[in-house]
Amino acid sequence: MGKKIFGIYLAKLDLPNSEAHARLELPASPLELHDAMDKVQLQTDDILYMEIEDYYDFEYLSPHLDGLDISLNELNDLAAQLAALDEVQGIAFEGMFSIEVQRKVNANGGIITLQDLRDLAVSAKTDCYHVVDVADDAALGRFYAENDFIPELDGVSDAVFKMLDFAGIGRMMRHGENGVFVGNLYVLRDGELTTAPPVQKTLPEKPGYLFRLTLGLHPDIGDARTVTLNLPAAEAELLDAQEQLGVEGWEGVTVIDYDGIIPYAADFTDLPMELEELNAFTKAARDIPRSEVPKLKALLEQFEVQDIETAMLLTEHLADYILTPNLSSPQEAALDQLCFIMNREEAVRLIPYVNLFNYGETVIHADNAALTSYGLLHRADYEPMLSPMQQKQEQEMTMQ
Repeated sequence: MGKKIFGIYLAKLDLPNSEAHARLELPASPLELHDAMDKVQLQTDDILYMEIEDYYDFEYLSPHLDGLDISLNELNDLAAQLAALDEVQGIAFEGMFSIEVQRKVNANGGIITLQDLRDLAVSAKTDCYHVVDVADDAALGRFYAENDFIPELDGVSDAVFKMLDFAGIGRMMRHGENGVFVGNLYVLRDGELTTAPPVQKTLPEKPGYLFRLTLGLHPDIGDARTVTLNLPAAEAELLDAQEQLGVEGWEGVTVIDYDGIIPYAADFTDLPMELEELNAFTKAARDIPRSEVPKLKALLEQFEVQDIETAMLLTEHLADYILTPNLSSPQEAALDQLCFIMNREEAVRLIPYVNLFNYGETVIHADNAALTSYGLLHRADYEPMLSPMQQKQEQEMTMQ
């Protein structure tokens, strides 16, 4: 729900038969990062491929981030720092970045490191720079002259002042202090950069909560109060959240942010009016073994669930389905089937003579299965997959 900094694509490196992948907007929460990895399904010895597909407002970083040795967690940390900058701080970051690039060009060929970027992002929230509302050298020169920043101009008459080459003055000052123009503003660094603290390469552990909402009041109310609510919550905790917001019920309350082990649970719930229903769903999800959560996510995706009632029913029918996470394409389904019906050595000899895609499509169809973002999904009895609501309708029709 926050500002998007990077849009990334994740997949397995150099595995042509795999279609396992994830697209993710950064910064992402720890649970969103782990959900993406549930989709990519890295196995032992697999290498993660990561590509930045969209830089949004930070396209100027592209030549420096492309090819940089950076992990998913490091990139997400940088995105979080950039997302925290306000408009002026963002301009300061771009300006100081340009200054740093030029400094690096003069020193070592213009190589910008991840630590450089993190230091600049942290420093953009300090007072080590000035941002001046001038768009070109002429305006900059006039600004310096009119505000007595140039001692040599003390005592100059108005007639002489009007004839000054303000563009030349501005250019001289800009070159002398290594300032840059960003859009219609001038950025000057006049202090030391702050060193950003180290960040780990590996993904963080999953947080202690399963679902978390940040609630606030509708902007028209003019009250900036917010409250963080972890779900599932007891009735007393729900009432306490309302009390902290100064409301009775959920009228006038808005959801500012959502995070959870089911990333899109908030999308099929009318929040906050159905918060009690979502709370019941989170209680059911809490009782599911963590290893079964990808299966629930696959079912929600397969049946394009748009309501909390269907989501609740699926939590009660998980045992009716089987998810094979490491099968992401018809080719992988074909290889899996070949290795099942014959020994692996014979399957390897046969593979060059088999159209794996077509054979895999046939296997998937025969098993009434479907490929989801989380792997191959089918019913345990291999019957056609119907959503709980469809099954209920069929049962009602049979009874008539």
